[in-house]
Amino acid sequence: MTLHSFRMTRRAALSGLAAGSAAAVIGAPALRAQAREPLTVMTPFGFIPDFIEMMNAVSGGHYTRHGFDAKLLGAAGTAQALQQLAAGQVQFIRAASIDMIRAAAQGVPVVAIATSHQGSTFHMISPKEKPITRAEDLKGKTVGIVSVGGTTDIFLNLVLAKVGLKPDDVKREVTGNSPGVLQMVRQGRVDCFMASIIVPVVLQRNKEQIEVWSTDRYAPMPSQCYLTTREMIEKRPETVVRFLRAMRDSMNEMLTQPNPPIFERAARDFDIPGIRDLDTVVAVSDASKEQLWLARGRENLLRNLPDLWATGLTALRETGLANPPNPDQVWTNRFIDEALKA
Repeated sequence: MTLHSFRMTRRAALSGLAAGSAAAVIGAPALRAQAREPLTVMTPFGFIPDFIEMMNAVSGGHYTRHGFDAKLLGAAGTAQALQQLAAGQVQFIRAASIDMIRAAAQGVPVVAIATSHQGSTFHMISPKEKPITRAEDLKGKTVGIVSVGGTTDIFLNLVLAKVGLKPDDVKREVTGNSPGVLQMVRQGRVDCFMASIIVPVVLQRNKEQIEVWSTDRYAPMPSQCYLTTREMIEKRPETVVRFLRAMRDSMNEMLTQPNPPIFERAARDFDIPGIRDLDTVVAVSDASKEQLWLARGRENLLRNLPDLWATGLTALRETGLANPPNPDQVWTNRFIDEALKA
């Protein structure tokens, strides 16, 4: 199997060379690693700062403490991560619920075992001088999206449908996920654009005057979730619980300890884009924790929330964007409830 977009940690690569083995041993003696359960986890898109809790689970030793010999890989998109999960090449991934629901509707046997981001990652952004303040304002406009057929493209369709507009009531341009897209707006190439939370945070830190609203205003649903397969939850339920305990501990460390040292530690293992501007990276992380991780309060950290799943499934079904299976086939709190007991 060749996956050109996957990247192992630098420390893992050096350990493999030194030991003459393909196994990635991170921060522990080889004899101890042999007693731990192999685990492969995957982000949906490289090692961008938004996946810090996954990187910290490795670099902070949380996987190790819960009995895993873990490695973290980065895919080139959610579709690739879902493919590797379904093929059994990885055991757990993080992905947007909207992509997971559409995959489940097509028969991919994936299950959401926890929700890391309960607020939407994606926002509509426009300049204050020509603001797009509501979805109705989008009619006849040109909207920048991250990719054709990707999450922002689907969310745009959902938002339009909620106010009675059709997909072809707007024009679309692929603009990527960058603060630089604001200049494309000011040049008249697009009227507004959709991007992840990192973009408005950076623009606001740069004192740009922008109008921002979350897709949650029109299409609330779970945002980012941890996924595994039905086979995993049936055959290795304790592994699922221990994985979630490691993620719980990683996120709790992020919520209770200074974050700059956590990013610096992770950067010794992973190539994190933008890490040289540590202040901005930490600012984005702080916004994610406040607006996404804790959108429903600390007491609901990592829980799958039934109302969010219900509205998301209904919206996709009513707009014809997916015909998802019953909720009990898509998500479960069985394992996160057990993980949060300790």
